[in-house]
Amino acid sequence: MEILADPDRRIWAQAAEAAPFFPLQQDWEYGLAARWQGRDVRRYVAFAKGAPVACLQAIGRRWLGFFEIWAALRGPVGDPAAWPALLAELPGWPFAASLTSPEIAAARTNAARLLGRARVHTGTTLALWRLAGASEAALRAGLHQKWRNRLKAAERAGLRVELAPRGKWVDWVVAQGEAVRRAKGFEAPPPEFVARLAELKGGRECLVAVALDKREPVAGALFLRHGPDATYYVAAATPEGRARNAANLVLWRAATALKAAGVRTLDLGTLETERSAGLARFKLGTGAVPFELAGTYL
Repeated sequence: MEILADPDRRIWAQAAEAAPFFPLQQDWEYGLAARWQGRDVRRYVAFAKGAPVACLQAIGRRWLGFFEIWAALRGPVGDPAAWPALLAELPGWPFAASLTSPEIAAARTNAARLLGRARVHTGTTLALWRLAGASEAALRAGLHQKWRNRLKAAERAGLRVELAPRGKWVDWVVAQGEAVRRAKGFEAPPPEFVARLAELKGGRECLVAVALDKREPVAGALFLRHGPDATYYVAAATPEGRARNAANLVLWRAATALKAAGVRTLDLGTLETERSAGLARFKLGTGAVPFELAGTYL
């Protein structure tokens, strides 16, 4: 197993393609946004037989001025056989500690134990919507009946949906999303980070979908592509938008556009059935599959 430190973006993209699912937190631009915040970033790619099979991006910060804490969020990614070698590249005791949240299901914790680390936090559960391998008609048929009925109601409501790479609505979505986060006490990246990440993505890797009643936005969402996959990153709706099921329409139109652009899987984010049962039902109503991560290891 050969480890390459500080790979270029082309090699990083090859490693992303080799992973069954490539999370946003391991994306190249996510690391750039972290550096913009003043964090240190280290990247490594593992090769087997000359081809990239796994990768690791870790974000570091200093504690008490001298001790370093490194966090591999949703990483390493790719072949688990390469993970110990990748993690061995990170700084360790006595002047540093590294945390890893490997991209592996909780059901495969035996593989995670091969890291030789102790689990310090249980894993979150995500909703992953597989877009590849099915026609648009099949995806629609896979929607839960209530979700599909709400989508039909929104389609009859006379709303217009705009899809654009960033564009004029990104600030509205970010601001509305932050207002919702504060009102409900969600944990989420600060709006400055979200806006910077959207700016770095730009072009074909950032999609903003907004439902308009005449010229007024009533619901919107920001989607970010990372490698061959994408994330439903920030979303919000006004009271009128919620009454007209605009969020269903926004998510459906964006998902079909992302599918047409070649996206394999859409990460709808964390499922919080206790604090946000309604939102969890909304995500699962698409036909997305729950995916419980193994947890965080020190």
